[in-house]
Amino acid sequence: MIDCIIFDCDGVLIDSEILSFAVDQQILAGYGINLQPDEIARDFGGISYGEMVSTLNERFDMALDAAHYQQQCEDILYDVFRRELRAIDGMANVLENLRVPVCVASGSDLDRLALCLGITQLENFFKNRVFSAQQVAKGKPAPDLFLFAAKQMGISPHHCLVIEDSPSGVVAANRAGMQAVGFLGGRHRQNADPALLHDAGACHVVASGDALLSCLRDMGLAR
Repeated sequence: MIDCIIFDCDGVLIDSEILSFAVDQQILAGYGINLQPDEIARDFGGISYGEMVSTLNERFDMALDAAHYQQQCEDILYDVFRRELRAIDGMANVLENLRVPVCVASGSDLDRLALCLGITQLENFFKNRVFSAQQVAKGKPAPDLFLFAAKQMGISPHHCLVIEDSPSGVVAANRAGMQAVGFLGGRHRQNADPALLHDAGACHVVASGDALLSCLRDMGLAR
């Protein structure tokens, strides 16, 4: 029985990842790291800046500072968001038709989440039920964030369903004892992603907001 739906934010509620990965590509090029947006999406989608920078430092024998890198990205990205950020098509309709409580659990920090949910006019669906990896010891793919969200909502992890667009998020949900629906409605998604989400452990994979609503109706979670 599902008593709560936990939404990832970037790439699920808001179509931000295609914008974020373009900024990452630009900044990483300045450090001599040449990665394409699809490579960044594949390797770093769904994880925190700290986890991303740790992996980059190991892979490329660098010594990037996570806080500095995050600030570089956000100095550019927030202006891009204010001009171009949109909610995922159909997501407001999904949220309006749910039968169970919802919250957000995201690798983004709380200030960014407040900005993005405000720009896309989704904040009223969640109010103070927005949780960030900055509130736990380890971000995705560790289960900490989803376990924290369930605790704050007062609901057993086994009674929570997660909506995620990244394999690391699906893995984190499963490690927390939660089912996960893989979501492919963002513009950054690639042809290989359905298989990656299935392999990560998603119980269903859907390609749009409308398909997500249909899936949740079939599960008895939406009108």
